[in-house]
Amino acid sequence: MKITKVKLYAYDLPKMKEFYCEQLGLSLITSNTHFFEIAVGGSIIIFEKLATSIQKQYHFAFNIPSNLFVQAKNWIKERVDVLRLDEQDEVYFETIKAHSLYFYDPEENVIELIARTEVNPPHDTDSFLPVHLLNIGEINLTTDSIPEVAARLMDYGIQPCFGEEIHTDALTFMGSYEDGANILLGPSRRNWYFSNKDAIVSPIHIEVNNALQLSMSEEGEFKILNL
Repeated sequence: MKITKVKLYAYDLPKMKEFYCEQLGLSLITSNTHFFEIAVGGSIIIFEKLATSIQKQYHFAFNIPSNLFVQAKNWIKERVDVLRLDEQDEVYFETIKAHSLYFYDPEENVIELIARTEVNPPHDTDSFLPVHLLNIGEINLTTDSIPEVAARLMDYGIQPCFGEEIHTDALTFMGSYEDGANILLGPSRRNWYFSNKDAIVSPIHIEVNNALQLSMSEEGEFKILNL
C-alpha cells in the first residue's frame, strides 16, 4: 500500500501555505483561495479551507531516506521547534526499526519525520533538503467505530501491520511493514505521542495506490470509493 494523496482541512490557508512552502520549502503544485496542493516526494497533500466551527486535528508522517535522520533533524531544527518528551527530541521504534521526531505546523497538527532503517531507501548525499522527502509514511484515521472501519479496510486488502489484533483503545497500524506506509486507525481522545494533542474525529480524504479513496466526515461517517 502507498498513500498517494491526502486531503486535509485548515482554518488559515495563507498561514499554512507560508509554513509548508516557504518555511519548509515544499513544492507548491497549485493553489487558489479555497485550497492549496503540495508535493511530498511521491505523495500529494491538499489543504482545503474549513470553517472554524468544525473541529479537526491531524497526525501524519513524512518518510525520509534511511541514512539521513541526523541530517533531517538538523535541517528541521533550523526551521521549527522540535517536540520533546522526557527531555528527548527523538525516538527509536524497535518494532518497525525507525527513528522519528515530531513538530507542529501552525494549526498544531502533529507532523513526524520517520527514517525506517530497513524499508526506506538510502540517498547518496551528506545533507538533507525537502526534495529528499520520499512520501507520506503515516496518516491518522480517527474514529469511534473502530471495528466497523477496520473491517471495511480489510475488505479492501488493507490489513493490520504484522497481522496484529485490531485495538479499540489504541492505535492499529494498517498496511504492510514492507511498504513503509500505514494508516493509523485509532479512537478519539487518544493522545498523540510527543504532543499535548488528543485525536479528534476529523474530515479527511486518503487516497491509496491511486485507486481507493477513504473518506471520514466530521460527523464520523466513513466511506471507501474506487477511483
